[in-house]
Amino acid sequence: MKNIDNKVSNLLEIMNELREKCPWDRKQTLDSLKRLTIEETFELIEAIEKKDFDNIKEELGDLFLHIVFYSKISSENKYFDFYDVVDFLIKKIIERHPHVYGDIEEITEEQVKIRSEEHTSELQSPCNLVCR
Repeated sequence: MKNIDNKVSNLLEIMNELREKCPWDRKQTLDSLKRLTIEETFELIEAIEKKDFDNIKEELGDLFLHIVFYSKISSENKYFDFYDVVDFLIKKIIERHPHVYGDIEEITEEQVKIRSEEHTSELQSPCNLVCR
């Protein structure tokens, strides 16, 4: 792995500097970034549909920037920080994969799909509003 700890630390430090020194970045809030996040998501989808892997990489970076940005704003407000997001994600992945990390020995792809659909059907997806 390409020394990911240093790269993540560098990225978080850059975000700290941007929030401190850039008027536009300092002004942003969770609400002000929502529309931009949606735009970046659609740009990623378009890149995926075109199989444009250089652009997919770029758009994934843009979305990752949004995750870092939302985490920084939330940290400033004492809600949570980037590492809390990562910890929660790790916990979620492990809980959703008991066939890999738990005591379930065998599971089919169809059973995984059903479990995933059961979970997402419990949620009100924004995609229900956008992806019609």
